[in-house]
Amino acid sequence: MKPLRISSNSKLINFLRNFKIRNRLLCIFLFVSLVPVSCIGIYAYYVYTQSINEKLGRSNNQAMYLLNQNFITELNVFRKYIDTISINADCQQILSTSDDENFVLNEQDVQTITNLRTKIPFPSIYLKNLRILDRHRNIVYDLGYDDIDAERFNELVENIDEASPRDSLQYIYTYRRSDKIVLGRKIYSIHNYSEHIGYILLYLDENFFSNILFTNVSFGNDSNIMLVRSDGFIISSQKHTLLGSQLESDLLAEIRKNQDTFSQTFYYTINGIKQVVISNYNPDLDNYLVATFPYSYISAETNQINMMLIMIAVILIVLCLYITFLVYASIMQPINHIISTCSITSDEDLNSIIGDTSPDELGFLGCSIDRMIHEIQLFSARWIQDQEQKRNMELEVLQHQINAHFLFNTLHSLRVVAQMNDVPILAQGISSLTFLLQHTLVKKQELIPISLEVENLDHYFTVQSIRYAGMFDVKYNLDEETLVYEIPRFALQPLAENAIIHGTSEEDEPITITVESHFANNNTIEIILRDNGCGFDSNHVTNKSKNCFSGIGINNVDQRIKLHYGSEYGLRLESQPGKGTFCYMTIPCKLYKEVTQNEFTDSTCR
Repeated sequence: MKPLRISSNSKLINFLRNFKIRNRLLCIFLFVSLVPVSCIGIYAYYVYTQSINEKLGRSNNQAMYLLNQNFITELNVFRKYIDTISINADCQQILSTSDDENFVLNEQDVQTITNLRTKIPFPSIYLKNLRILDRHRNIVYDLGYDDIDAERFNELVENIDEASPRDSLQYIYTYRRSDKIVLGRKIYSIHNYSEHIGYILLYLDENFFSNILFTNVSFGNDSNIMLVRSDGFIISSQKHTLLGSQLESDLLAEIRKNQDTFSQTFYYTINGIKQVVISNYNPDLDNYLVATFPYSYISAETNQINMMLIMIAVILIVLCLYITFLVYASIMQPINHIISTCSITSDEDLNSIIGDTSPDELGFLGCSIDRMIHEIQLFSARWIQDQEQKRNMELEVLQHQINAHFLFNTLHSLRVVAQMNDVPILAQGISSLTFLLQHTLVKKQELIPISLEVENLDHYFTVQSIRYAGMFDVKYNLDEETLVYEIPRFALQPLAENAIIHGTSEEDEPITITVESHFANNNTIEIILRDNGCGFDSNHVTNKSKNCFSGIGINNVDQRIKLHYGSEYGLRLESQPGKGTFCYMTIPCKLYKEVTQNEFTDSTCR
């Protein structure tokens, strides 16, 4: 036999085979440990980057908070101006007397409001117009510098109604093609706070917000600061192209999620670019001050460092994979040779050996397998001898077997002779014996229908009547519906044999053996075989004596039933001296397969 030599594609692999597997694994562990270190480094940097981003986020939130406070402070100047005019006694009197829908302010009232406006100077050069309306939306006073169409104006007033009792901020684009923000309020009577008497509207230059308040605040390129109404309408924006447009519905929904918090920061993708969104809610005006800027503004430099770390990690991983492959090859090559040698499919494969003499564990395993193959060869030779002896023994057994066909032909011939000699009881006995032998020697099926078991029992009584002529009589009281259910073969014959042998042992008169079957509760069938023979005291009968009642034994039948169906089923024996014996057999309702065309299907009784 020629040993199989381990081929090597590299001298390095053969060199590694000179070391124990545990040393190789230790080596690879040291190299692989570089990868976890790299991962920990990346994770540490990720945490560091996250910390920096959080600090930048807090700084941006503080900047937005201060910007919002500045915005509210500046806007409060105009709101106080509205307060002063709204509660003025002359303005209250003029608006309170305007009950006519076609009310027209007279010259004296116009002069009164003009004098009032003169006494209260404009708070800013960005106040472009002042308009006062009565409760029916008639214009009571207007500077008349600029205006919008009537439909848009009615929309402004309706929004003021909806925002009440809050002040309303709205964007308009006027006839002079200028952007304005309207600060509006409903005016109520100072004597009855529930009585609405008019409206006041301040037209402010939009540049006051975008160029004055927001101009010194920037979050990098492509950043934007917007003043957004609660319904998503953009009132003011650093990007003038967005003025008067509607904020994206998904973005507005994200902003509204945490409306109860004064300030919030989250990420949102706009035009495929990840954006940082900071929003501040103003409950007095029901609007949001929103800042958006690219996420790259706070992550540009950290991304460069991340790329360098990724490159280093890739190089380390490639190196670790290369070393791992070498160690893996030094282990798997001999293992593959062992597997190939152990894949024995024919006797010729037993002529091959591994022949690995390396000093590591796999070399030792290869030598052990070679010894095992040699022992298998010896066992194979012994097995061939054992098979030859087995065949010789089988031939001897076949030679001593009874030819059942010859036996049945002989019994058939005897039955014909009995009929020819006019001995009907003998002919009937031989016929019954033939039937019993066929079901004993030929048919091996363990479970049969109750009807067939009763037929076997009837043939048994016929055979026994030859021996015990006139000593017993048989009656059947069977429920026809129970005959289709299954029962173990020869379960009733031992009971009948006990009734014949022991029931007639001390009796001079014939006894009556009765076989009954009926459905019981819980889907069970009860079969009763009773006799009116001599009987015995069942309280003093042991299992040993019970087992000796017949050739097979009642205990054997009880154990067979329990083996097939469970411990809750089996036999129960009752007897009294002089009153006969009762055998109660309880079995489950299981239809015989030839009746249901299925394998022993459980069925509910009746």
